[in-house]
Amino acid sequence: MVQAVGEDLVVIDLEEFGDPARTGAYLLLDDEPTLVETGSQACHPKLLAGLREVGVEPEALRHVIVTHVHLDHAGGAGALMALAPRATLHCHPRAVAHLVDPSRLWQGAGTVYGAQLEPRFGRPRPVPSDRIVAHQDGSTLHLGRRTLTFYDTPGHARHHVGIVDSLTGGLFSGDTVSIRYQPQLTGMPIPYLFPTTTPIDFDPAAVLATLDRLERLGLSAVYHTHFSVTRPASDAFAATRRGIATIVALMEDLGPDTAVAEVERRLQAAVKRDLEALGVARPNLDSMALDLNLNAQGIVVYLQRKALGKI
Repeated sequence: MVQAVGEDLVVIDLEEFGDPARTGAYLLLDDEPTLVETGSQACHPKLLAGLREVGVEPEALRHVIVTHVHLDHAGGAGALMALAPRATLHCHPRAVAHLVDPSRLWQGAGTVYGAQLEPRFGRPRPVPSDRIVAHQDGSTLHLGRRTLTFYDTPGHARHHVGIVDSLTGGLFSGDTVSIRYQPQLTGMPIPYLFPTTTPIDFDPAAVLATLDRLERLGLSAVYHTHFSVTRPASDAFAATRRGIATIVALMEDLGPDTAVAEVERRLQAAVKRDLEALGVARPNLDSMALDLNLNAQGIVVYLQRKALGKI
C-alpha cells in the first residue's frame, strides 16, 4: 500500500513480518527522487512494488537515506543500491562502516533475535564505500523544491540521524520519536505512541536532550518509520516524553541483574495502564509483544552499562 502523507511525499507500507502499518519507507518526489529508509532485506519485494506503484523505478532514484543501520531500517540498503546505479546512500558517520561491512551488525542482531534473525529480516548486502556520504550534524541535501537538513539524534542509537524536510516542515524521525502503533496493526481504536528502547544504545537522558533540540525547530509533523505521520509534531514529542517518564519510573527499583522477563512483565503492565488511561478498554498487546521484549532487553543493557560507568 502506498499513501500520500505530504506534498510530493508518499509512504510505502513494507508490511514487515507480513503485518500492515508496521514499517514504512518514504519517497520524496522531487527533481532528485529520494527514498528515506529501505526496510529490511526481507521487505525488498514490497519496497520495489511500492516504488513502481507510483511510477518510480529504482534506476530513477538519486538519493537513499537511512536514519540508522538497524536491520528494519537499512537492512535492504545494499540490495536497493545494486538496482539504483545513480543513487547515493546517505547516513550518520557512525553508520558507514556497518553499511560497507554488515557482518558485525548481523552478528550482534543474532544475539537478540537468535534463529529468527534471517527469516524475519533477510541477510543484508554490503554497499560500496564510494557510494556512501556521511552527514555531519546540520549538513544539507538539495533535491529541487526542497532541502533536507540532517541532525544528529542520539538516544535510540548513536548512529542515528533525523532529517527535516523544508517543503513540509516534517521530521523523518526513524526511531527517535517513538513508534506509532496504528489501529491497522493493533486493532485498538486509537494510534498509540511509545518509545523504543531496543539494545544496545538506549539512553533516556539522550532521548530527552534530542527531543529538546528537535522541538525548538518548530516542526509541523513527525514521519515515523514505524509508522506514518503524527500531526501536530508536538503530540509526538509529548507522547515520547510521557513514555520516557514511564520507563525511567519503571527502572527506579531495577538493577543490572534484573531478568529480562521481569522487566518485560513490568513494561507490559505499564503500557496497559497507559492505554487504559487513554480510554482503551482491555488493551491487547499481542501486536506489540516483540517490541516490548526487545525494549526490555534494551533496558537491561542500559542498566548494566550504567552500573559499569559506561553511561
